[in-house]
Amino acid sequence: MKLIKSLLIVGLLGGAAASTVHAMGKGDDCPMGGKGMAAHMWQMDPAKRQAMMEQHLRMLHDRLKIQPAQEAAWKSYVDALKPGAMPAMPAVKPDATLPEQLDGRIKMMQQHLDMMQQHAAATKALYQKLSPEQQKLFDQEAQHMREGMQGRMPHRHPASAPLPQN
Repeated sequence: MKLIKSLLIVGLLGGAAASTVHAMGKGDDCPMGGKGMAAHMWQMDPAKRQAMMEQHLRMLHDRLKIQPAQEAAWKSYVDALKPGAMPAMPAVKPDATLPEQLDGRIKMMQQHLDMMQQHAAATKALYQKLSPEQQKLFDQEAQHMREGMQGRMPHRHPASAPLPQN
């Protein structure tokens, strides 16, 4: 059960990181990229991580060449990315039943899902305001992020894929 919980949390956090950061540049010019930075990003001081995120967003703003008519959507996007209080794993009472423990985990995961839906809505609203060229660049930046995450995420079989036979 702990393995399933851990994998779900890793998946949710990985998804959150992918939608939040949208890019980890491959070059050293990107504050969220560079040699080995991604692996240590979530272990660093929160203030330093926040400063890096702000620097990255400024760089992304410049790369996308956000126009004055797009600024309102950009601001809404950035505001939606600001880290809120991540729901903590619910405290387990010593005498809690399994169904009570599962209900607590579901509540926490629902809070994560709500946060992801807010991120997705803000991203979609911004994306609609971007020109086709900006959308292409935004997609490329997101692809860099996905590629960077693949090496650090546990490999899972898609639900539709048959499980390997041992």
